[in-house]
Amino acid sequence: MTILNDDLINVLTRLSPDSDLALSRQERLVATENTQAAYNEIFSVPSQQFPVDIRYNFAHQVAKLTGSPKLADFYWQKSSLLKPEDLSPALQAAAEYLQILTLSPKNTDFSLIEKLVTQGWENSDIILLAQLITFVTYQARLVEGINLLNTVESDTFDTAKIVAGTWDQQPLTRQGKPSPTAFTQNNLGWEAWITARKATTLSDEEAQVLKKFGQLNSEYFLLLAYQSKILEIRTLIDRGVFYTTGGLPRWEREFAAAVVSKVNGCIYCASVHARKASQYAKERRSDVDKLLATPAGEILADGFDERLLAITDLVASLSATPIQATASQIAILRQLGLSELELLDLIQSSAFFAWANRLMLSLGEPFELLENKE
Repeated sequence: MTILNDDLINVLTRLSPDSDLALSRQERLVATENTQAAYNEIFSVPSQQFPVDIRYNFAHQVAKLTGSPKLADFYWQKSSLLKPEDLSPALQAAAEYLQILTLSPKNTDFSLIEKLVTQGWENSDIILLAQLITFVTYQARLVEGINLLNTVESDTFDTAKIVAGTWDQQPLTRQGKPSPTAFTQNNLGWEAWITARKATTLSDEEAQVLKKFGQLNSEYFLLLAYQSKILEIRTLIDRGVFYTTGGLPRWEREFAAAVVSKVNGCIYCASVHARKASQYAKERRSDVDKLLATPAGEILADGFDERLLAITDLVASLSATPIQATASQIAILRQLGLSELELLDLIQSSAFFAWANRLMLSLGEPFELLENKE
C-alpha cells in the first residue's frame, strides 16, 4: 500500500515521496491513513447545528491559535468570511469553548458545556465540536513537527523552556466524588459532564467496534460514541502511533504522552501513560515519578539524562500553545542518534496527546477510586 497523493499532511509539508521521512510515514501507515480519514470524516459528517462551512472557519481559528500558519491558511482558503457578530448565540458559545480549549485546555469546565446545552446543542453535535477542535490541535502539531523534521538548516537561538501547567485543585467532582489533586500513577476514574450513550443504544456494528477495542464499558468512550465513526478512526490512529514495532521504544512514547499531560494539566491522561511508561521500563520509574512531581511553573526538561532531557524538551515545546518547538531541538536528538522513524514516533506521540488531553479535560473530570484509599 502507498500513501495517497492527496494526503493532507504530505501536501502541507511538501514531503518528497522518496525521502526518509515519507518512507517513515509509509512505515506508520495505519496512523498516516487514519489521520487523513479523520479529517475526511470530521468535515463530512452531517450536522444541522454545526454546518461544514462553520467547521472550516473554526478549524482555521484553532490552527491559527495553535501556531500552524500553513494549516491555518489551508482552512482559511476553505472557509467563508465570518465575523464574530454574525454568529448565532449557539455558535458564540461554541466559539468561546474553542478559544479556551485550544489555548488553555485546563481552564475548560462544566460551565462551557452547560452553555452549549442551554443554547440547544445536541450531545452528538457537542462531541463533533470537541472532536474537530481537538483533532486540529493534533493536526497542527503533526504538520509543524514534520516541517521541523524536514528542515535542512537548524536555528541556533535559545528558546524559553516549557514549564508544567497548573491543574484542577477542587476536592470534589460535580457528582461529589473525591478529585485527584496531584499527579499520580494510580488508576483513576472519569465522569462525563453530559450523559454518555448507553451500550443498548449502539448499533450492532458500533457495539462490535467498541468491544473489539475494549471500550464498551467505558463512560468516556460511550460518550465519544455519539460520533462513533470518528471514535473508531481516532482509536486506529492511537493504535498506529503507540502499538507499533521498531522505532522509538514504547516507554519513551508513553513518557512523551505524560509530558504533554503535564504541560496541559491533565491528571487523568498522565496517570494512564506514566503508569504504562513505568511498566515498559521498570528501571526508569524514578524518571517517571520525577516528571509527575514537577510543580506547576517549574521547567519540565530538567534533571534527566541527555537523551530523555532532549526528548522532554522537544515534546514540551511542541505541546505549548502556540507551538514553540524548533529545528535545533530536532538537531540535538539527531546528534544523540535518533533515527527518522524514532523522531516521527516522538512527534506523533506528542501531537496525539494534544488531542487526547483536550477531550478528557473538556468533556468531564477524573475522580479517585476507592482502591486508592485503602
